[in-house]
Amino acid sequence: MVAPAAIPTRNGIVFRTPTAEAAITGNLISKVYVDKARYNPGNTAVITVECLNKTGTSWSGSLALTITHNEATSYTASQAVTLSPNVPASFTFNWTTPATDYQGYHVEVRAGTADYGASAIDVSSNWTRFPRYGYMTEYPTGESAATSTANMQELARNYHINAIQFYDWMWRHEKLIKRTGGTIDPSWTDWSGKTINWATLQNQISAAHTLNMSAMAYDIIYGALDNYQATSGVDPQWGLYDDTSHANQWNFNFGDAFPTTHMYMFNPANSNWQSYISGQFNDALNNGFDGMHLDQLGQNDNKKDYSGQPVDLPNTFAGYVNNIKAAFPAGKKVTYNIVNGGVGTWGAYNVAHFANNDFDYSEQWENSTTYQNLKDEVTSFKTLDGNKAVVLAAYMNYYEDNGPRTEAETATRNGVTTNTNHTGYTGTGFVDGFDAVGDYVQFSVTVPEAGKYALVFRYGNGTTNLPTRTVYVDGASNGALTFYPTRDGSGTPSWDSWLYDAYTVVTLTAGTHTVKLAYDAGNSGAFNLDNLVLGTFDEPGVRLADAAMAAVGATHIELGNRDQMLAHPYFPNNYKQMRSGLLAAMKEHYDFITAYENLLFDPSVHNADNGSQFVKITGQTTSGDGSGGTIWTQLRHASGYDAIHLINLLGNDNQWRNAAAAPSTLSNLPVKYYLGQGSTVSGVYVASPEIEHGASASLSYTTGSDAGGSYISFTVPSLTYWDMVYVKLSVAAPGGGQYEAESGIRSSTTVASNHLGYTGTGFVDGFATTNTGVSFIVSAPAADTYTLRFRYANAGSSATRGLFVDGASAGTLSFRPLYNWDMWETVETTVQLSAGLHSVVLWDGAGNTGAINLDNMVVLEQTTPAARSATSLWMNNWSNIVGIHMASKLSPADTGTYGPRLAELHWSGDWGTNQLNDATGFFRDETSATKYNNAHAFDSEAWMESDGTLTVRYLNYNGAGVPVQVTKQYAMVPNQNFLVVKYTFQNLTNT
Repeated sequence: MVAPAAIPTRNGIVFRTPTAEAAITGNLISKVYVDKARYNPGNTAVITVECLNKTGTSWSGSLALTITHNEATSYTASQAVTLSPNVPASFTFNWTTPATDYQGYHVEVRAGTADYGASAIDVSSNWTRFPRYGYMTEYPTGESAATSTANMQELARNYHINAIQFYDWMWRHEKLIKRTGGTIDPSWTDWSGKTINWATLQNQISAAHTLNMSAMAYDIIYGALDNYQATSGVDPQWGLYDDTSHANQWNFNFGDAFPTTHMYMFNPANSNWQSYISGQFNDALNNGFDGMHLDQLGQNDNKKDYSGQPVDLPNTFAGYVNNIKAAFPAGKKVTYNIVNGGVGTWGAYNVAHFANNDFDYSEQWENSTTYQNLKDEVTSFKTLDGNKAVVLAAYMNYYEDNGPRTEAETATRNGVTTNTNHTGYTGTGFVDGFDAVGDYVQFSVTVPEAGKYALVFRYGNGTTNLPTRTVYVDGASNGALTFYPTRDGSGTPSWDSWLYDAYTVVTLTAGTHTVKLAYDAGNSGAFNLDNLVLGTFDEPGVRLADAAMAAVGATHIELGNRDQMLAHPYFPNNYKQMRSGLLAAMKEHYDFITAYENLLFDPSVHNADNGSQFVKITGQTTSGDGSGGTIWTQLRHASGYDAIHLINLLGNDNQWRNAAAAPSTLSNLPVKYYLGQGSTVSGVYVASPEIEHGASASLSYTTGSDAGGSYISFTVPSLTYWDMVYVKLSVAAPGGGQYEAESGIRSSTTVASNHLGYTGTGFVDGFATTNTGVSFIVSAPAADTYTLRFRYANAGSSATRGLFVDGASAGTLSFRPLYNWDMWETVETTVQLSAGLHSVVLWDGAGNTGAINLDNMVVLEQTTPAARSATSLWMNNWSNIVGIHMASKLSPADTGTYGPRLAELHWSGDWGTNQLNDATGFFRDETSATKYNNAHAFDSEAWMESDGTLTVRYLNYNGAGVPVQVTKQYAMVPNQNFLVVKYTFQNLTNT
């Protein structure tokens, strides 16, 4: 039975019964796809439906197309079809995309109630708004234009990839395109020995363009290969050096595979290098590429220029990027790899804040190992760069040798022995004595499905030799592999160290196969063999990581070369393969993030506060920071919506890169979502890439309130990996921007009315212990600076509270003690807010002190006058008198003994002379015979009223409240030579 969906109306909630929907069987609809990776507004989108009737009987009915933007239907169409058994058939729909730019759409096609397929459409005039970045690494001679097109179509149709990073396409890092006699060579061999065919490369770029995919040319910002001066005319005086006498140019060695190949580095700040390499980049951009993808090697310090002067390398990057881009042909794009990402790390601030990148790109290593690290990094980038898109290069399972394993010691062996005399092996031992012609180890492997498999051999080689062995699959030679030295932490070859980088990729049918590693004539060397693994990406780990990245506002470069996933920073490394389950999950994921790009990645989308006070799920452990063993509730504010991402980390840790256990499906989760003052909800919806091909479903909801505040409650039908609940709502800002604390979201606090002078219906008390707080949801009409003014009472000791805006710390506020609990005071600060909804939390956390009652928070836009304390204020009579009021202390370092006073008075007859010594004040409380005669012991605040009067208020004396509020006002009478001073005394006691 399907529960009815709730529809909010003016008269409350009414219910509708959902219409019958098609099941997802795959018996009629094989595939739904669109013809472009993205569309400009007003373009025609062609939706293709491939059908194959597997039911055994003829089927006649309607193919119904529905296109939705979030929960709203944008277009419908249908056509009658007849499907004969086992006869493929294709049908198309044409849709003129709307004029609104930067919109994502969900596309669903239903075959009556018998089957259902889906895709997505991105209507965006600029791909960098919502980048779905893929890659290519192979440009072989002989690849036909048709093959190039088919490869790109797989990426566009299945995953909506809208830009391709063409990795290692160039001849040399400093000489991108090889020419002979001024003509581009038909092909060239790069540093690794790979052939790049120019016609193939151009075919691939052309195929990408036909599909509205952009082509980004990869290169490193400062590298040149061996013999760079003779080959390319690059001057070593532009270089970076490890010493002050330019004897040792900083260089990178390509390792045991290419021991004699080096890349030498150049100073990004050197204008000659910039001019030279800019010409190379523009050469690429004038030959088909749409932009440059710029790379670097990560943190490297203590580099010198040719003259021996230190180079502040991380702070050269933004200037380099900006100068390079300024020289680009019009419209070309650029991005730059912030290697190792993180928050405030090496080079990150310089690039994210100052570089004119079209989107941010960051390769993930030890600075960001947890889900929360990823969120913090993405948030930091977006804060620094004005909410540009973020792409993460995050190599899944990089440190793991995943996949079905067969131990070498249990395989069929000839001429070899087994041993256990070195540590670190798997199983019960390893094969050694593998050192003579005729020796072999033959494995029997059973694969569950037809497809590509990486045969990955784990081995140890404690020498500097490079042994080789021939691989045979089902008796047929698959070529030779090289087994490199396995080095310990100091770089010394060691028999106790192991590698799993010797691999080959083969295509296998389902069933059992033999894999033999043989010492043939022509092979050489010796090594120990530990096991054979069918290198496989861990599906649960990938799906959780992708969900996390999308939920925090980033996309993941991971798919390319038609059917490959990135496993390694050297992109051609294919030592892990995807199985069919992960391939299918990737299509669902990319359909989902394309359809809902506005709720996930729009520049208006930003973090809400992730505190546990906002979302409660009955019976489940939740967290706001991606802790292991929890449901991660990741909250985001979007334009007109709040998004609640539920990511199921139950049974898993907080590490995004590693293999994970498949989460158990949870059913019927009761959720409460707490709302701020003035919130109006008009719908609650849930969508997931795992359910109904990502289609949105309306959820019934009710409203209520409890000790935590006002909320809506609803039931999430199921959660496996990732659900996105989105709440359609608006928040009306209260009059005067005054948000009442008693109407906020309260955490372990109560509402009272037992003291005088509060606003609204009461105030919040019990705000006195750790992990108590009040949260507000505020509506900012425009991007601006806002004053947050908190009205409070405090008859105890000095108190402090932490202030958080959208989950980020906005500082600590101090609440001075007042005379009694019936006296109210304000404390304020300023924050930057974008237009839309924001979470503001005042929190008693670790390190905070004291107790307060909280009455309200007033939110004032920058253009709204606000009373602000000042250390000095000027006043004049518009003619011949000028006065200066000063506070007790003009700065924290001020040690003067003056109180708040009229410190100077000057007149036109003698401007240079201060006409008074001091005009301060001291007071005596005759009731208690208490003297307040050290005027400098008074705290004070002063401000100019709208009528020009200067008001001074005396606050605490020696840090304690006083029984009488003393206010002093000064008025210069225009064009008159006298000053009026007014004292106001207010008895704050009950006697």
